[in-house]
Amino acid sequence: MKTCLLHAKTFARISERLKSLEHKLDVIVMDEDGLFYHAGNRVVVHDPKPDIVFGNTDVWFGAHARDFMVTVLKTGKIDWFQSSAAGLDNAALISVGKISRLYTTNHRQAEAMAEWALWQGLDFLKCGPAYRAQQEERLWQRQVKREIMGSNWLIIGFGSIGEAVGRRVQVLGGHVTGVRRSPGPAEGADHILPPALIHEELGKADIVLLSLPLTEDTEGMADADFFAAMKQDALFMNMGRGGLVKEDELIAALDAGRPAFAALDVTVEEPLPQKSTLWNHSKIAITPHDSSMTPGTDDRADETFLDNLERYLNGKPMKHLVDPKVFETA
Repeated sequence: MKTCLLHAKTFARISERLKSLEHKLDVIVMDEDGLFYHAGNRVVVHDPKPDIVFGNTDVWFGAHARDFMVTVLKTGKIDWFQSSAAGLDNAALISVGKISRLYTTNHRQAEAMAEWALWQGLDFLKCGPAYRAQQEERLWQRQVKREIMGSNWLIIGFGSIGEAVGRRVQVLGGHVTGVRRSPGPAEGADHILPPALIHEELGKADIVLLSLPLTEDTEGMADADFFAAMKQDALFMNMGRGGLVKEDELIAALDAGRPAFAALDVTVEEPLPQKSTLWNHSKIAITPHDSSMTPGTDDRADETFLDNLERYLNGKPMKHLVDPKVFETA
């Protein structure tokens, strides 16, 4: 019998699917008050020691995320941790990874994030900021709009999220250049290029999207030289990590007129301080690192967990398994 720790909201969504595993699984849930108890009753568990943990948005964005994390880390060893995130650059998740025999990630947030990129791209090409400003002034004035058809998109970081964006852009007639370390063709891209050629491509792109993790190599990659190489009428988007961008240099570039606009779902400091000049810049659109947060994303993360749970309990190969060496060097 394995003990599995879930958030109460997660258990409410998947409890029916877990019934067939009752003979193999003892489920402990954490409720909205931060209390732990056995699923199906209110018998409080004061010192849960789970074998399996599903860490998802119900946990991380709940009122007792810290309590959940402390409980997990206090066990000292977890047999399997399923993350709802794709990345591995979060300090808390790295700490969990270090005590987990098995650690699996989730790549099902790509659909929601791709729609965020498409929304921001369309809003820019269709002069959304200008029309909103005009409406505030009650000004009836036509704008020269552009189409995705025939536009050039440069997607830097062409994993599952980049591919999801690329597929949607291609369906609407756009041209997609993906940047990644591994060569060869990829679904959703007309061309794949290595990172060394980024600066050569920036001047050709109508829309530049960052969708890659924060590493020593990528930190601050979007700097003054990066923006100076872009087209004046281009859109810059970042939904990777805030540290990819030198924010002061982005502001200076926007003020100088190159690129034309920026859409940011991530910032260096989160939550973004109220005093930040990013908030009230007329050429910046900000969302609070929630491009992936939809009910559909939660459902797909649940499916990833349930699929891997069946594999785990039956000794089958698990999906998106992370090499433990990643955490040893982190």
